[in-house]
Amino acid sequence: MADEHGVPGAALGISQDGQVSVVHTGVADLTSAEPVTAETPFGVGSITKPVTATVILRLTQDGYLVIDHPVAEVVPELLDSPWAREATIRDLLANRSGIPLRNAWEFELTDDSRDALTRCATRIGAEPPTSRFWSYSNMGWALLGRVIEAVTGLSWEEATQRYVLDPIGMEQTTVALTGQAEKRATGHQITPDGPQPVPAWTPRVYCSAGSTLLCTVPDLLRFAAVHLEDPSLAVMRESHADISISGWLDGWGLGWGQFNWVGGPVWGWDGVLPGERMVLRLLPDHKAAMVLATNGSTGRALYRSVFPPLMEELGVAFPSPKVEAQAGADGDLSRFAGEFAWIDRRCLVTASDEDLVIDVDDQQLTASPMGNGVFLVNPENPDNPTVTFGDFDAAGRPNVIYLTLWGMPRV
Repeated sequence: MADEHGVPGAALGISQDGQVSVVHTGVADLTSAEPVTAETPFGVGSITKPVTATVILRLTQDGYLVIDHPVAEVVPELLDSPWAREATIRDLLANRSGIPLRNAWEFELTDDSRDALTRCATRIGAEPPTSRFWSYSNMGWALLGRVIEAVTGLSWEEATQRYVLDPIGMEQTTVALTGQAEKRATGHQITPDGPQPVPAWTPRVYCSAGSTLLCTVPDLLRFAAVHLEDPSLAVMRESHADISISGWLDGWGLGWGQFNWVGGPVWGWDGVLPGERMVLRLLPDHKAAMVLATNGSTGRALYRSVFPPLMEELGVAFPSPKVEAQAGADGDLSRFAGEFAWIDRRCLVTASDEDLVIDVDDQQLTASPMGNGVFLVNPENPDNPTVTFGDFDAAGRPNVIYLTLWGMPRV
């Protein structure tokens, strides 16, 4: 299946009732031809978010903070921020804080200094909030990293080591340091001419959101086992947002995504880095977990091939990906038309009788209705074949468009 999807290398791990199996295939790097093994570290990307949330929960249990207190009470750089005096730490974990959203802040910062999270908090504190709707936010998770630093006096890396990695025994997990060579799988962009190596993305400003953590598959299964066994961490699997985004999630807890699959419940999250994709799924009722790590940009397509038969063995029905348009499925499309924007990013949606046209990021996308506010834009894209509209008013008019997981409000 890895060959079918052009993925140079992958590792798959399954645990159930304490029994662990790991298999691997291909190479960690096409240039060196070093094989993937169970000890190969991969960039986990946004699976760092449940790791950061676990640190927050441990600090709560130790009395360092209360997650229902305002962020401004913990982070000194936000003391005078109206947004942070209202938003709580729980709101940040639940992706519903109303944090100011900018394209440049979510994806383009390059600060690698030890004070990167402090400067991030200072920058955000001076900005007006976004309206309160569910949206993924790397900056929200960067601020959670700053919360950890502020209450412990440790760096995010040191606190993560103390409260998660060492207690769990994640001895093969490390942090990528910009400018230094680490033993890790090399990411590859899958192109018509074959896989092309891409540089690692490791700015420290996003460390607690997902830029620097490197894990092996067995270590992630150890992390999953703690979440399956420790009842004090089950609060992370309580739904805090009834948000459904096609191809990604059916709800959100406190660091974990929720998947409404028959035979579940299923929780977990995905990591998306340049040329790397990682998937972690927890099945609490089955005392099981699955991890797939890949060093190819088509890794989520591989996940959709590999996981269904494995889930079926556990009595869980993995939903077939729906990537077909259905004429007339969303009725009058004029209700979707309008402008959606952040301060530095604009999305203009216009409607015809049959389709939408979405102008965003210097692209013009034709979006065909699939039903329930989901529109097909590119069936060949293994990550984002669709866009999803949400936060509908009484007249059926959406107030948010989701491009991947980031919500842009109607303006």
